[in-house]
Amino acid sequence: MLKQITSVRVSFCPFSRHTTPTKVFLNRVLSKKNSTANPSCKIDVVTTNHVKDPATIDVTFKDGKKFHISSTAKLNGDDIIAQVQKYSKRLSQQEDLQSQ
Repeated sequence: MLKQITSVRVSFCPFSRHTTPTKVFLNRVLSKKNSTANPSCKIDVVTTNHVKDPATIDVTFKDGKKFHISSTAKLNGDDIIAQVQKYSKRLSQQEDLQSQ
């Protein structure tokens, strides 16, 4: 998943019950498999102390495209991962076509 990503920034309050999708996404990003796929990917985690602060995820891809996902988007963790993987897969396919 991280192969096509240059940076990930996650901001959330760890005490809020509404941040579960953000925590699921962060857990997958920090997995050993993903970390070894792209060790140069910058991962920034910011925790806040205010329960009412929205959780946010900012993903920057190799081509400069940025995804901004807020907890107000009503997505679950798997939906967020699916969106990121879908775009990453498209970038991988473009790279494969260019290298041929």
